This record gives sequence, C-alpha cells and structure tokens, in this order.
Amino acid sequence: MSVWFLTLGSLLTLVGLWFLIPHVYRKREEDQLALTAARRKAIVLTYDDGPGPELTPRLLDLLDKHDVRATFFALGRNAEQHPDIVMRALQAGHEVGSHTFVHKNAWKSDPLSVTLDFKRGVDIVSRLGGNKFSFRPPYGKLTIAGLIEGIMRGLHFGWWTIDSKDSWKRRPISDVLSQIERMNGGVVLMHDYDKYANTPEHPTHIDHVLELTERIIEFSKAKGFRIVTLASLRW
Repeated sequence: MSVWFLTLGSLLTLVGLWFLIPHVYRKREEDQLALTAARRKAIVLTYDDGPGPELTPRLLDLLDKHDVRATFFALGRNAEQHPDIVMRALQAGHEVGSHTFVHKNAWKSDPLSVTLDFKRGVDIVSRLGGNKFSFRPPYGKLTIAGLIEGIMRGLHFGWWTIDSKDSWKRRPISDVLSQIERMNGGVVLMHDYDKYANTPEHPTHIDHVLELTERIIEFSKAKGFRIVTLASLRW
C-alpha cells in the first residue's frame, strides 16, 4: 500500500510540475514586462488570431493614420489564407510573430500535436517574412515540453500584461485605459480575427477592437505614453 501511495504521489508531483513550472516562468516574464513598460512609459498593442479579412486591413489603416506600430501574432491557417494582409503589415513596419497553426491548447492536447501545430504555424509566418522567433502560446498555456522546446529554439514568448478581454466577457474600454494608467503602461492583448463579429455574444467585435485601439492611441498621446512593438520594448 505504501509503495502504491508513493508511486501515486510521485505521479501527481510530476503532473503538477508539468504545468506549474511553465506557469511560474510565465508570471516571472510578465512581471518583467510590466516593469520594463512602466520604466519606459510604453504601451504595446498586440493582436492575436488574425489576420481577419475585414478587421485587420481596417486596423492597419487606423494604425497607419496615427503612425503607430503594433505586434501581430498570426494564426498559420489565417496567414496562409490571407498572405497579402500579413505582407502588408510587415511592409508597414509592424511586427508579425506566430500563434501556432490552429490554436491548440497545450494544457488540453497531447505534446506531439502541440509541437506539430507550433512548427506549422511558425513555418508559414516565417515564410511570409514574419519573425520566426516571436511566438505567443495559445491561451498563454505551456507545458514543460513546450517551454524547453521554446528555449532551445531561442523563442521570444510574447506574453501580455493587460487583457482587454475583447473576445470574451468584454471589458469596458474605460477599464482598460484605467489599468494602463495605473500600471504606467503595459502590453495589451486584443484580437484581430473577424469570427468574433459573427457570434451572438460579440456581434460588434470589429467595431469594438477599432474603437479600443483608437482610444488607447488617443490616451497615449494625451498622457505622454510611447506606443512601441513588443520586440522594441523587450528585445
């Protein structure tokens, strides 16, 4: 009986470490990001899951109007369908990294499928001219396997410090701006994939993201913040 309990305890410890170590690593990285942003009084606009055929071009127009650069973490399947949008973003000076191919959750999928999803997404984004070292894990989830692979590949994990929740349980824009001011800057998470505009829960996702982006830009000008890409803030 004692051997059985010892084996079970060891297994539970290993399972816990499989998820806990990457989580602790992420939190440490996020804390450093927040400190760096506050020290430089900087805001980073980041967008996941795109490119969206309607939202991303309109977003690029808006950013261009204000002469602002942002960071996009593109899904490989969407980048593959809309390579012209990815290349337009790159030509405008925006940073484009990878967000895997189909957005597999590393905590809910087997390691092999997660690795293949990651590699396929990176290959497509880098083939289009994006940064093959810039990577944001879907849902911000990593396991030890993903963390080790990322470190061995020299990846820059694209964490965030402020979640706008634009794609679920949407926060009022005023709350997002208040958090930016309270933290004296930060890395803001948003999404530029059109599909959120077509769900009953978020029928105006496109308009919301465009308004949120413009409000942050206006706020930055009024309060003396700099808007930079994640690469220029961190690396």
